[in-house]
Amino acid sequence: MPNIPNKPRMIDVRHPYYVNDSLSWNEWRETYEGGEQYIRTYLNKYSDREDENDFQDRRKITPAPTYAKAAINDIRNSIFQRLNDVTRRNGSTAYMSAMAGNLGGVDNKGASMQSFMGITVLTELLVMGRVGVYIDSPELTGNSLADVGDHRPYLYHYPAENILSWVPSKPGQPGDFQSLLLRDTGVTMQHEMQYGIIMPGAPYTRYRLIWIDEVTGKVHMVFYDEKDHNINKYGQPSLAEDVITLDMDRIPFTLLDIGSSLLKDVSNHQKALLNLGSSDVSYALKANFPFFIEQKDLRAVGAHLKDFILEDGTPSTSENDHSGREANVGVTRGKAYDLKAEPPAFIHPSSEPLLASMKLQEKLEDDIRKLVNLAVQNKQGQRVTSAEALKLSDQGLEAGLSYIGLVLEGAERQIAEHWAAYEQRDHRKRQIALIRYPDRYSLKDDTDRIEEADKLSDLMDTVPGVTVKKEVAKTIASTLLDGRVDVAKMEKIFKEIDAADYTTSDPDVTIRAQEAGLVDDETASQALGYRKGTVEKAKKDHADRALRILQAQTSAKDDMADAGARGVGDLATEKGGQAERDEATETTLKADAKKPQRGKGKSLAKGDE
Repeated sequence: MPNIPNKPRMIDVRHPYYVNDSLSWNEWRETYEGGEQYIRTYLNKYSDREDENDFQDRRKITPAPTYAKAAINDIRNSIFQRLNDVTRRNGSTAYMSAMAGNLGGVDNKGASMQSFMGITVLTELLVMGRVGVYIDSPELTGNSLADVGDHRPYLYHYPAENILSWVPSKPGQPGDFQSLLLRDTGVTMQHEMQYGIIMPGAPYTRYRLIWIDEVTGKVHMVFYDEKDHNINKYGQPSLAEDVITLDMDRIPFTLLDIGSSLLKDVSNHQKALLNLGSSDVSYALKANFPFFIEQKDLRAVGAHLKDFILEDGTPSTSENDHSGREANVGVTRGKAYDLKAEPPAFIHPSSEPLLASMKLQEKLEDDIRKLVNLAVQNKQGQRVTSAEALKLSDQGLEAGLSYIGLVLEGAERQIAEHWAAYEQRDHRKRQIALIRYPDRYSLKDDTDRIEEADKLSDLMDTVPGVTVKKEVAKTIASTLLDGRVDVAKMEKIFKEIDAADYTTSDPDVTIRAQEAGLVDDETASQALGYRKGTVEKAKKDHADRALRILQAQTSAKDDMADAGARGVGDLATEKGGQAERDEATETTLKADAKKPQRGKGKSLAKGDE
């Protein structure tokens, strides 16, 4: 296509959001990645008093803070651990196989959908606030993928920097975009002449313009090089007429957007930590040398006194730093000092500046994590009134995680639709998978889960009503097991709670209720977790055991009247040992109300009464 003078270049078009956010993209990405490049970019000189050599020496020993990265990874891992519970059903055989990572996976590199969304897409989304996924496929010559054998769609992501411009679809039109400009970057491949193998060559940049033709309603696509010239997908010069047409009515691209990066408010905190940590390390290394001091009468060592003889025999004044005045001291050496003088000592710089700096760094580290968590909460519109409130409650944070999970779910549903469109051109025959993400995401560790479950368990015993007790029991199960078992198993647990004839499984409560006659043996047994029918077997075993004890404790002349005294309490008569004691100490019908007692025992020692 001939270039028209003064015509704006297509590859220079940028969306207004791109222009606003691009000013901070490098800073956000470098804050997350850290490393030597981060130190080189954001480490500053103390002042003009620090020369270049001192600055370079300090830079070599400066540690790279990665607290922002740790905070982001905590959020990512909280969501990633629940991706095992994502439900994908009713997709085509090729789709379901790719989702599991088989036959090249979703990216033709062996990745499952869980790893692709959780590692690649989710990390980019949290760090940059925006990421795109393009659904591509080999060129088809027939009506479906069956015409090209095992070829099937595959995915690759676009970072925020490469999503240059876009126009949303008009109301009533299919798809999310009317037009889209993307930037592709990579490395060219070239054949090694001697052995005929492929080796990487020079890096390349090309631009991909995609739009929906208003006349045909089909997706069209062209490529540009860095000079705004038309090229084909292999990078060779092309004519304007060489437009790629996809037999699709929607651009196969999905954009995930959470508004802004979670690092937006913490990048400066990490810069401060970098420079504070660097100064502290330098201070500790350079000032960590105690030096020796000794009292002197300066009137006797003034510069006007010539008390030092040089090698040539000339008298000379002796400077305090002259080698003749250096003290040979150490941990194994002593030194004499004047009778009336203070003893020599070692002194060192004060540690107060270093301690103050360390406290400030601790606060900045804590603030980074709080601000990242607060950024997650704000994704769903909640407000936290104070840092203490943020620390005490994770409800807003979990709601923010759920919001991010919904963004991932919506994107994956669009991916499933585009995938099905590639597989089957007839929309009536498409097998579009059903995608369902978990509803809840939790940041609690095992200690937090157990503590919350204990409190709920205490509460369950105090509220009246069977229904509310069972709902609290479900909450306890969710608190302990959410994120640890799949959705199907949680549903089974809830059904078991609804079907149970009891509302508690606390052993103490259950056993006391059974002993008091408030619950039957069968229900008490099931509440303790034993199988149905265990009670009848237990009764038989118990009776057999009681009989064996009784037979061992009695003779043929004895009867069952003394069974309780023989160790078989279950077979004791109504008047047992306790009843006999009560009768012996009863004073109601006696003149003397004093209970009979045994007298003082006789001592076994000789001579004692």
